[in-house]
Amino acid sequence: METIPVIIFHIGNQEYVHLCLKQATYYKNDVRILTDNPSYFNYEGITAVDFKKYTSFSQSFKLLYKHFSTNSYKLELICILRWMYIYEYMKDNNIQKAFICDSDVLLYTNISDIVKTHLKEDIYLCTSGSKNVTGGQSVFTLNRLEEFVQFIFRFYKTQIPNIMKWKKNYTENGGICDMTLLYYFTHNETEFVGLRLPNYPCFQNDLTSIFNDEFTFDLHIGVSGNHPYPNDYEMVENRKNIIIDNKSAYCYNKRLNKKIRFVLLHFQGKNKYLMRNHYILRNE
Repeated sequence: METIPVIIFHIGNQEYVHLCLKQATYYKNDVRILTDNPSYFNYEGITAVDFKKYTSFSQSFKLLYKHFSTNSYKLELICILRWMYIYEYMKDNNIQKAFICDSDVLLYTNISDIVKTHLKEDIYLCTSGSKNVTGGQSVFTLNRLEEFVQFIFRFYKTQIPNIMKWKKNYTENGGICDMTLLYYFTHNETEFVGLRLPNYPCFQNDLTSIFNDEFTFDLHIGVSGNHPYPNDYEMVENRKNIIIDNKSAYCYNKRLNKKIRFVLLHFQGKNKYLMRNHYILRNE
């Protein structure tokens, strides 16, 4: 079976993305980065690609996009567009299945091995204690990602009136983002009724589940659990109490009364400064 590549979309040249890439290659991952300046990442083991080569869908979507978030227009738009860039890249390179992750992630294993042995469905996402889903660490087949891109276009062509009605009474931070689109897509719902569906359905192909009662994927280091088990892990100073042992990452699971191995850690937002402390090559 062919290798499952790790695909990362990133704009800029921050230190943390280099930590992400170098650690991923240490574990022999096939790493591809779609970026604005490939020359930033011109070292062994990385395939760096200019994402602006893949703009067929994004140019059309920009004309449809309406902004319904307290976050910046630019941020929310690019978070949606990245799925289109990645889809076009996968199609152009005949990549039938990929692991897609954010650039503030540290991998502690070869993802291809895990995808081929444990993640055989066509899509996997992470769930959160807030009962949402995210694609910051995800698995997509090419066909499933194509379906998602098509869903995004249909959503913005048909659901703006429903979103505008909802927006009149929405006063909290945040709003419509790529996670909203993933949420409706994965629950096979086409009519927008709010940021969460009635009865809070749980997405089953969840990377934050514990596989073989032994390992899992991190939604992000600052949360203690997922949708079904929001308070699973031992925390310290508002983040998981991670132990690095023999170049693997572990955290104590209070429900199972045992250590669980994390195949990756996600240092979202303000936690990016912690990446160097958890970077296994820092002393080499």
